[in-house]
Amino acid sequence: MTDRDDIVARYLAGDLPQLLVERARRHLTSEDGRAFRAALEELHNDGTIDLLEIANTISSSTIGQHDFFIVMHLYCDLIPNLDAEVPVMLGAVKALVARAGNDLMSSMPNGVYRTWAELGDRARLTLIEIDENDPEDSAYVFLSLQALAKNSPDEALTKAISYVEGAAAPARSAGAKAIGTMALETPVARERVADALATASGKADDNSLGHILVAICEIARSNNDMQPSAVALIRTATPNVGDHAIHQLSLELMFHGEELPAGIVAGLTAVMHKVAITNSATLDNIDSAGVKLLTNGRMSEALALITPLIARHDELASLEALDGFSYALRQLAPNVLGEVIVSWLLSSEFNLGHAALSLVGNHNGDAPLVLEVARATLGLADSDKVLLAHRAIGYLFIHPITAASLVLGIIPGVTETSRKVIVEILFDPLLVNYSGELASWLTERAQTASAPLQPILRELLAQLEVYLEGLGKVGWLKELRPSERERLIENHRQHESARQVHKQAEKRSILFSLVSRSVILYGNGSISYYKGPDGENQRNEMKLHSFSHSFEAPRLDILEPFDLDYKLRVFRTMTLSKS
Repeated sequence: MTDRDDIVARYLAGDLPQLLVERARRHLTSEDGRAFRAALEELHNDGTIDLLEIANTISSSTIGQHDFFIVMHLYCDLIPNLDAEVPVMLGAVKALVARAGNDLMSSMPNGVYRTWAELGDRARLTLIEIDENDPEDSAYVFLSLQALAKNSPDEALTKAISYVEGAAAPARSAGAKAIGTMALETPVARERVADALATASGKADDNSLGHILVAICEIARSNNDMQPSAVALIRTATPNVGDHAIHQLSLELMFHGEELPAGIVAGLTAVMHKVAITNSATLDNIDSAGVKLLTNGRMSEALALITPLIARHDELASLEALDGFSYALRQLAPNVLGEVIVSWLLSSEFNLGHAALSLVGNHNGDAPLVLEVARATLGLADSDKVLLAHRAIGYLFIHPITAASLVLGIIPGVTETSRKVIVEILFDPLLVNYSGELASWLTERAQTASAPLQPILRELLAQLEVYLEGLGKVGWLKELRPSERERLIENHRQHESARQVHKQAEKRSILFSLVSRSVILYGNGSISYYKGPDGENQRNEMKLHSFSHSFEAPRLDILEPFDLDYKLRVFRTMTLSKS
């Protein structure tokens, strides 16, 4: 049986969709597949079968969703070559899109409809057929305008402007979106569009306003002479933007931010600062936009975009919602990253101080993060450097080496009075609390540090030695030793706390969704069996080993926790005194 006979027989039996699935699975891209598609096109175009009738009823078809997508891909290959009236083709494409649902591939039929509409009067007839006030038809306004622009750009532009100036909100959004994709070859055309967009922005709904602003950005991205118009329109519209417009513009900034001129990026940044903290999708776009600006050498613009958001919203101080931007910052050179952390610590914003702590805490690697701040603090007055030293220790206290590297970088060039203050807080509370890892790092640093720092490091280490020796002279005070009951209670508390942390970690572990769990009650190894390629049982033995982890707790967190906490709070809230 030939392809034609098989197709006609299955069509008459009402089973053509299943045949499409069977044949597409076998050889969609082979020579036989191309011949099968050619037979389908020929049979449809000569009226023997109606492929679009099948597409129109696809929603009630018994084929599964996976098989549907196979059929949809086949239709996407066929549609550009099928003969049909506009209403019939439009209905078929809408049916395919509806059956696809929210899948990311659902818009594929729309793309091929645009290709189909490029021939003859199909684009014009589509614009007549659709309902301008129907939100579901707005996509076809956009597609038809793009199709029309391929052969009649002036006519398409005129039609798009009429939609933008019209009263139908869905068509207005689609018209503005289409204008942003058109090549405006002459200054007259660009000026005409700018005037139309500016006029429409004053009466547009929020979704349309977003598309209007995106359109002017796209035009300015391709035409330098349109940048002043774009900046002015964005500035005028900023007070009126809502959630939809902000989201549309966040996409523009995410995809094209590195290509947009500084004036437009500044305008869009002001719009992004109006985002609601609950709009997580928009925040993700802003995060990605910040990454793109940062990785393309536009750090000041990236910080101008992200920093005010962190300062304004407590939820962003952990940087979890801005994990992409946080990662991009950590890839910067130590001196550049130092500039960012210094600027955040010197601000009076509590959230930025905690963001600096989060940024340092997310550092990965075996070695601690060592900052270089000489360039960042070059023009600071002594009073600012002293303030920075206090805030660095106040916020970064649990990362002593990072905090110490920042504070030591401040010292060169300060007066003797300021030096004494900085060295004093380096010793207490930092060094007296972390006399292990930090002391070792300072000892190594003392051997390679520049001349101005070597005496300071030796002085700090000598003070620590005297301090520790003084602690040892006190001896063992029986009165301060907790009773056996108190020790048991504390051991039980710590054990229970660690057990709960372990349970929570297991719940969030991806490994436990992949493997089964076995509990070994005794022994130092486990033996399991599995079937090998030959079907025989294979023995697998795994020896168990111990592992451990340790961290240095602040000494005064045990001896004087309230005093230490109060001191760090004072450091974090310290400001310059007004003369």
